[in-house]
Amino acid sequence: MKKFLADPANKNESKEMLKLATPAIIAQVAQMSMGAIDTIMAGNLSTSALAAISVGSNLFVPLLVFSMGIIMSLNPLVAQANGAGRYNKVGEYFRHGIYIAIVVAIPTIFLMYQLKVLMQIIGVQPSIIPVVTGYLEALAWGVIPLFLFFVLRSLNEGLFSTKVIMYISLTAIPFNIALNYIFMYGYLGMPTLGAIGLGYATSVVWCLILTILLVYTIFTPKYKHLIFFKHFHKPQVRVFKEILKLGLPLSATIGLEVLMFGAVGLFIGRYSIETIAAHQIAMNLSSLAYMFPLGLSVAISARVGHAIGRHSYDGVKRASYIGLGYSVFFSLCSIFIALLFTAQLVEIYTDQVQVIDLTIKLIYIATLFMIFDGFQVATASALRGMKDTFVPMFLSGISYWLIGFPVGYYLAEVVQLQAAGYWFGFIAGLATAAILLIFRLQVVLKRLASDRSFS
Repeated sequence: MKKFLADPANKNESKEMLKLATPAIIAQVAQMSMGAIDTIMAGNLSTSALAAISVGSNLFVPLLVFSMGIIMSLNPLVAQANGAGRYNKVGEYFRHGIYIAIVVAIPTIFLMYQLKVLMQIIGVQPSIIPVVTGYLEALAWGVIPLFLFFVLRSLNEGLFSTKVIMYISLTAIPFNIALNYIFMYGYLGMPTLGAIGLGYATSVVWCLILTILLVYTIFTPKYKHLIFFKHFHKPQVRVFKEILKLGLPLSATIGLEVLMFGAVGLFIGRYSIETIAAHQIAMNLSSLAYMFPLGLSVAISARVGHAIGRHSYDGVKRASYIGLGYSVFFSLCSIFIALLFTAQLVEIYTDQVQVIDLTIKLIYIATLFMIFDGFQVATASALRGMKDTFVPMFLSGISYWLIGFPVGYYLAEVVQLQAAGYWFGFIAGLATAAILLIFRLQVVLKRLASDRSFS
């Protein structure tokens, strides 16, 4: 390590990445904390309310991620344009990102109103379907503001402005708690909505964070050299193609992983209310741990993209490998915390012994896939920074749907391990993805090394 850091370039890249990653990680944890708060408050309401929020999340998140993946492609595109000094392209990407966000939000909202039929087909507990439906319809009001926020967030992250996202995310937490109480319990003249109120509270928070970030982006002095809003010309097919060429495979890649987790949640929705609740709590806690590599991925993608814009092969390679090193470190920290404080963390969510015992078992399984998850996220983000998203899409499909889900289904339904079987399937899928993406990273780096335009 001393020898590695003795190289000034390595030391500088490590500092720059950590400086960029730390606010992004805090922002991701803060945003995930709002989901955790919703889960805790639903659990305090009743076990059936917690189960309803679990099923609702498993239905909404895959829809969200498919759309979000397209918008996330703005991060490396903006970073590359900024690194190359092509500031007019930054504004161009941003404006077309707004158009795309609005367009993809419309089918997302439509599908959210049609999911009741899917729940009935799968066999979700009939008693919770009305609550799940109401929760999803409440969330639908905030989808367009949320997608526009994603555009602004990707823009700021691509320009290395991650602190503002952190501050906004932290500010949103107390508003989320207060609004949850107001909508759930009917304070300040509002009707008592129970678990459905969590959806309305979340939609209001999404409107709030969009407003704050929009005001910042318009008025911050450091963006004055970038043309964001002055020239809203007719949309250009060329720019849409550039964004979608990167964004559609990226959307599919992320979506395939999240869809596996969502599908598992729906299959678990056929089990007992206690099992559904345990799965939701375990997913919530493991997702909090996942926020560390996910926040780091923002920095990796931006740093790699910036190096690509400068045509620096050494910069690309250095940012990729340092990102992987940080990923291992954060994953080990998450595993340590999970093993040390599992019982205490679970008891925050519920006091039901049966739910607590099963949740602890699932979290212990989760510690086995955290390293693999960190690796695949870091590697995928480095490839994203190099605009390599098409091949990773197929690798993800193989990992999650030819390996992960079939293994989980076999262990859960044939071996009859139930929820634990699906969680072992997560390990198989994520381990396969990590290995395949590492090989892909080596291939792309070798290709860059032979490119004469890179120094």
